[in-house]
Amino acid sequence: EGGEPALLRPRTDAMSEREERRFVEIPRESIRLMAESAGVELTDEVAALLAEDVCYRLREATQNSSQFMKHTKRRKLTVEDFNRALRWSNVEVVCGHGSPDPLPFRAIKEGELYFQEDREVNLVEVALATSVPKDCAETAVRVHVSYLDGKGNLEAQGSVPSAVSMLTDDLLKYYQHVTRAVLGDDPQLMKVALQDLQTNSKIAALLPYFVYIVSGVKSVSHDLEQLNRLLHMAKSLIQNPYLCLGSYVKSLIASVMYCVLEPLAASINPLNDHWTLRDYAALLLGQIFWTHGDLVSSLYHQILLTLQKVLADPVRPLCSHYGAVVGLHALGWEIKGCFKLLSSDARLPRTTDKFPKQ
Repeated sequence: EGGEPALLRPRTDAMSEREERRFVEIPRESIRLMAESAGVELTDEVAALLAEDVCYRLREATQNSSQFMKHTKRRKLTVEDFNRALRWSNVEVVCGHGSPDPLPFRAIKEGELYFQEDREVNLVEVALATSVPKDCAETAVRVHVSYLDGKGNLEAQGSVPSAVSMLTDDLLKYYQHVTRAVLGDDPQLMKVALQDLQTNSKIAALLPYFVYIVSGVKSVSHDLEQLNRLLHMAKSLIQNPYLCLGSYVKSLIASVMYCVLEPLAASINPLNDHWTLRDYAALLLGQIFWTHGDLVSSLYHQILLTLQKVLADPVRPLCSHYGAVVGLHALGWEIKGCFKLLSSDARLPRTTDKFPKQ
C-alpha cells in the first residue's frame, strides 16, 4: 500500500531500457582506429570529444531521416532517407550503399575487428546492364533561350551564338543594316536605327548578337565616336520593353563599366572630351539598375565596392577617379561622400571642375 502498482514497474523498466538503447555511444577506440587509418594520431581526450560529437550528429541525422520515412508512409528506413537527411544538413551524401541487401561483414579473431568484405564485380555485366545507376550529384536547372525563328533552335542563355547562319534571312538583313547604320558615318541613319532597335518587338533572337557588338568597346578604346555609338546601342537594348535581357545584362554592365572607369586610349590626347563619354556611361549604368533592378540587384553592392576601390586607389589616374565619382553619383551617392574617399587632396582642385553640380 502506498507504493507504485506492480503492473507499472515492468513498463517503466522497458522504457528506461529503450532510452538506454536510443543513446548508445560510439567508443573512443573506434574513433581512434578511424583516425589511425587516415594517418592521424589522437589523444584519449580528443577521441572522447569526437566520439561524443559523432554520436550527436548521427542521432540528429537518424531523427531527420526517420521524418522522411514517416512522410512517405513507410516503416523501413532506407539509405535514401538518410541521404536526404544529410542533404538537409548540407552534408555530403553517402555513395555506394544503396543496395537493399545487407552488407556482409567478416571478423578477425585476433584483433576483434570487423571489416566489410569486398565482392568481385564483373565490369562487363555492369557496362551492359540496362538499369542505369542513380546519379548522386545535386539537381540543377538550366535555362535556355529559344530563338523565335520557327526552327526550334536552342542556345544556352548568356552565350553568344557560334554562327550568324542560325538566323533567318530577314533577321540577318536587319542585323546587318542596324550594325552598319549604328557604326557608320550617317548620324540621321544611326538615329533611325537606334529608335527602331529601342521599339522593335521581333528582335529577341538578335539580342546576343547586339550584346556581343556592344562588348567590343575594348577594341575601339581609341575612338570616342565609336564608343559613344556602342553606348547608344546598349541604351536602346536596355530601353526596349520587348526584350528580356536575362544574364546578358551582366555583359552590358561590364561594357558600361569599362567606359566609366578604364583609362581609355583616347584619354591620352587632352583634346579628346572623354569626360562627356564617362558622364553618359555613368548615367546609363544608373538607368540599368533603376529599370532592371530585379535582374541586377545582386550586383549593386559589388559595383559600389568596385567604384569605391577605384576612387580610393591613389595609383589610378585622374580620369578613373572621375569616372568612379560620376558612377557613384549615378547610383545614388552624394558628391560629398565621394570626396571623403579621395586619398589625395592634391587632385581635388583638378577634379571639381568636372564633377556634377549639386
